[in-house]
Amino acid sequence: ILPSSNTYGPDGPWQTVNVSIGDPQQFVQLLPGGYWASIILSPGICKDNTRAQICGTSGLYDPADSNTVDEESIKIALPNLESLDGGQSQANVSVRQIMDTLQIPRISFSPFVVQNFSIRLLGRGSMILPDGSAGYPPQVGNLALGAPNTKHSFARDDGQPNVNASLIPSALKISGDISTNSFGLHIGSVAMGIPLSLWLGGYDSSRVLGPVSSQPYFQDPCITDLLDIGIGVDNGASPFPFPEKQGILRQGNGSMEDSIQVSLDPLAPYLHLPQSTCDAIASYLPVSYQNKYKLYFWNTQDPRYEPLVKSPSYLSFTFRATSLPQAKLTIKVPFQLLNLTLRAPMIDTPTQYFPCQSPQAGGRTSSLGRAFLQAAFIGINWDADNAEWWLAQAPGPDTGRTPQQEQFSNPFRSSTATWSDSWKGHWTPLRETISTVNSTSPSITSDAAAPNAGLSTGAKAGIGVGCAAAVVALVAGISLLCFRRSRSRARMAAEKSLQEEERNAKKMKEEDLKRADIPSMVEAADPEPVELTHREMYQELPATPPLPPPKSR
Repeated sequence: ILPSSNTYGPDGPWQTVNVSIGDPQQFVQLLPGGYWASIILSPGICKDNTRAQICGTSGLYDPADSNTVDEESIKIALPNLESLDGGQSQANVSVRQIMDTLQIPRISFSPFVVQNFSIRLLGRGSMILPDGSAGYPPQVGNLALGAPNTKHSFARDDGQPNVNASLIPSALKISGDISTNSFGLHIGSVAMGIPLSLWLGGYDSSRVLGPVSSQPYFQDPCITDLLDIGIGVDNGASPFPFPEKQGILRQGNGSMEDSIQVSLDPLAPYLHLPQSTCDAIASYLPVSYQNKYKLYFWNTQDPRYEPLVKSPSYLSFTFRATSLPQAKLTIKVPFQLLNLTLRAPMIDTPTQYFPCQSPQAGGRTSSLGRAFLQAAFIGINWDADNAEWWLAQAPGPDTGRTPQQEQFSNPFRSSTATWSDSWKGHWTPLRETISTVNSTSPSITSDAAAPNAGLSTGAKAGIGVGCAAAVVALVAGISLLCFRRSRSRARMAAEKSLQEEERNAKKMKEEDLKRADIPSMVEAADPEPVELTHREMYQELPATPPLPPPKSR
């Protein structure tokens, strides 16, 4: 599934995919990720909302306009959703469970069709900022990527058989379109021009670097033990007062166990870690904590900021990996990927932020969301006989753009490229010494000669008074100039980041248009992993499986 031409989310931005729902088709763009039912926005989300002008920009689905919707079979009363990302951020949105026909376009072939697609339809409500203040309407839903069961089943009160809604990869396997009930995902990065990679029935091995951790799952996939967090530098001088540091996960928290359990969740936006861990990481960065958002804003006027976020420095995450000889797997996330942008409707002025935040909706484990998955690959095979999930390092922007399709198998295939090479064209290694890079108050030396010792006392006094007045005026002028320049630099940094995101999005769109001319990698009769159609190639296609007759109104 190739990225759409648009990106969404006031805290990224993030890449989305195009699908259509119902008959006639209603096109929507969705974030890839999540399990069981997909969250879809209805026009109701924009009603009574003070920010309706930004509502529904990713597309809205109205069941009243669909001839194939089933709003009656599933009779279940759902409470308002208090979170749209598995419990990491707060919301208050009405929701109901329905089914309809999903279509996923493909190049050169008729679209994939999933009948009775499981939908959680959002009605009125809004997101809530961490400080409890009024928030904003959700901008985009999500495309769920399966579940441990092959169907999403709902019990009936009349004793009749359960109502079964369809889950995407299992439905496509049952129809013979793909050979395994599985997916492979690398979120990618808008700012760095790394395209989204989402495959059904397999994965793209060019998005997998180095060793791969494989683990069985039960009811909760992608949960693992995080052993430690560190800071490192791939090459060049360090922007920190050390070349490498470990032990940050438990720094400042003596009661923490040797590891913590984390979920790798594409729906969660940030690094959702204990507050003590976020504070420990932030203590080494030029950031300030903003209580309103429970996030850290980069101090873009700090002389350490730009060298750090452009350098080959990274956060390292070490996980337990019993399938590997060393029993550990380390994923590196460059600070360039952790220099994200908050924008409207969360905040009025685009602002660079560091995405570490403790869970806000309460009661759940820590998770590593989209901010982390910019640099990591995850894959899941839901088939009961091979129930397993995988984690690996993903490449940077200097990687090949030709997909290498693979089936999930043993041994797991990965790219021969190195992580350093995949980033080297976008790094600026530091040559300055550590003390220079980290100095917030550079020393100033002067070559001026000492004053003439032959001056009279009165002359010296006059000179002293005059110099003092001049110094006061000079300091006041410099202070005002620095204040104005500081504000200007912060504004220019945010504008520069937005311009770079727009350039990269345009570049990805042009590359995708070129790729759209490549024939599909999978023939209809051979159910191999498939990369689905380009976002804008909605065209008249051969007939799809017959749809149910229109319902009476």
